[in-house]
Amino acid sequence: MSVIRYNNEKLTEKRVRFTAAATEILKAGYPFCYNWDKGTATAEDGERAMFVEKPAAANLVHFAGWLKEEHAGKKVISGETYMLTLVVPQSRGQKIPVFTDLSTTQGTTELHITSGSWLHSDAGKVVGLAVQTVDRSTTNGTVQALVYGPVGNALPTQSARSRAVTALPTAAIWDNFDLDSMRKDPFAGSLLEADFTHANERPDNMFIDATYAASAAGKTPTELVFGGTEAVGELTLFTTTDNQAAEGQWSVPITVSGGNKWGFEARIKQSTITDTKINWFCGLMLAYGLTGDLIADGAALADVGSIGYQMKEGDGNSIDFVYDEDGQAQNEHDTDIYVPAVDTYNTIGMYFNGTTIQMYVDGVASGTAVSAVDIAAVDFPTAAVLVPTIAMKGGHADDGDISLDWIRVAQPA
Repeated sequence: MSVIRYNNEKLTEKRVRFTAAATEILKAGYPFCYNWDKGTATAEDGERAMFVEKPAAANLVHFAGWLKEEHAGKKVISGETYMLTLVVPQSRGQKIPVFTDLSTTQGTTELHITSGSWLHSDAGKVVGLAVQTVDRSTTNGTVQALVYGPVGNALPTQSARSRAVTALPTAAIWDNFDLDSMRKDPFAGSLLEADFTHANERPDNMFIDATYAASAAGKTPTELVFGGTEAVGELTLFTTTDNQAAEGQWSVPITVSGGNKWGFEARIKQSTITDTKINWFCGLMLAYGLTGDLIADGAALADVGSIGYQMKEGDGNSIDFVYDEDGQAQNEHDTDIYVPAVDTYNTIGMYFNGTTIQMYVDGVASGTAVSAVDIAAVDFPTAAVLVPTIAMKGGHADDGDISLDWIRVAQPA
């Protein structure tokens, strides 16, 4: 017979073992992850389902649960192993106190587990929603949370095909989003995912300068947007005439500030790093009736509002991170954020956490983040609705091209 007691939440619990990596005091609501790679990789090891550890980049998808209140104040010694009781995540309305450093708003603030931290923060994998309004930003403490385990508690859903792990989307960006829900529900937010191996992945707004060269077969276009030669899929923009353009935009609206968090990432390469050969931009820009001038002759971006990565023909071996507001001088926020190699892919990303925008290059946080002060300044496209954009402008009468291996952009509704 099942006994139901009023005002008593039935929690699912599990006894686990924890080997402390440091001498410290544990607190109720601390998150733990399974030590999923314990032991020898080639052998079965039942302890992988019993031993837990502090959240780390490699174990966030193996979330185990939260430290039960009975262990609050427990001192652990580095190297010693302890039996602990965790509250196991289940999607059935559980509401428990978890430890955080956020100022939370009831029903609004998402709570994440983060690599290297006992605190639930605003970055990492989402594991719950605050159901209490409380400010723990000055003095860390607990907040009551609706807990349901990490969103997307599984390995990445994108196919590696022949790509190395380092050539795939960056977990530090995309662990912050419930991409599965956004894929299933088109009203859940703005989402673009394209690796150019499926139909309808090319930009829905494209421009190619209408210039042609005579040939034996008639006329050959000298600017193109076409599928590249990579077996994993590729989109290539090509020019062979000075100051001619190839451009594309996807109708995926992103509110760059004052709205929800968003992420942008693409994998891009260029055929040359020689000065005065090509210009390109990859990022977010105001939706535009494309006319070949997203990049002006000589490299300045169209004065319409934008944020992203730019290679200018005057410095062909360097990529800058820039942004621009209509009517203002373009802000060269982080010049030389990375140096490309010829015909070699790099991943370039941005993550807006609601306050600042962090840039990522090849999976690593890079450059100086765009601060809240920067976002509020007159030269930032504050609160603008921009769309994913790729643009190339020839800088010489030589062949030149840039290619995208994949692109992902998301913002929850």
